[in-house]
Amino acid sequence: MGNGLDNDIRAELLQLRRLPPWPRVQGDEWDAHSRFIYHIRALDALRQETRRVAAEAGLPVNDFARYVINRWYNLHTHQIALEMLCAYPRVRRQDDPRHPTVDLYLDGIPFDLKLTRFPRAYAHSLEHARAHPQTLARWLYDHQSSEGRYHTANRLFLVLHHADDPARTWEVRRMFGLLAAAIDEFMRATHLFQLDLGGRDGPRQRPWTGLIFCIYKEVR
Repeated sequence: MGNGLDNDIRAELLQLRRLPPWPRVQGDEWDAHSRFIYHIRALDALRQETRRVAAEAGLPVNDFARYVINRWYNLHTHQIALEMLCAYPRVRRQDDPRHPTVDLYLDGIPFDLKLTRFPRAYAHSLEHARAHPQTLARWLYDHQSSEGRYHTANRLFLVLHHADDPARTWEVRRMFGLLAAAIDEFMRATHLFQLDLGGRDGPRQRPWTGLIFCIYKEVR
């Protein structure tokens, strides 16, 4: 699946040895300085441009490099998952790639695609979450950032988990075969549902949502 360019970025993503922690809360200023993540696909070129921009803008190079690599990795793994979904006839990509709340249309319903780790703070087990997806979906909506990124639009959550070492869940984002299998399982038996959510500053909302579980566990 995927063209040559898609395969190229996959190879670059697989080269990343570790994903450092975010050095600061994501914000507009450093987002603006790191816009080059959208068109740079090679790790070496990304690192060179990071150093150049940090020097030019007077930014702390190590913190800025951690910020850039997280944004770059999350962006391109998200785009690959989106491409996988859009390969199905029932799915259509949103024409405007800058749309704030819509990535795709599934059966004509608009959705924002969100890749998220299974939350450690969640009060129930993974098995409970799979049996009661509405409960986890509500938790995920309620715990979104309040810093301008919260919304109650329709969302598809791609829930990632490394069962052997949760700290390595970031790696599941680039386990492309596992992602493809999880998405295919969801598309074969799609379960969408509506949540009844109270708006933070407005009326109650009833967004459509669905959960795609992508779980890695080593075979022993």
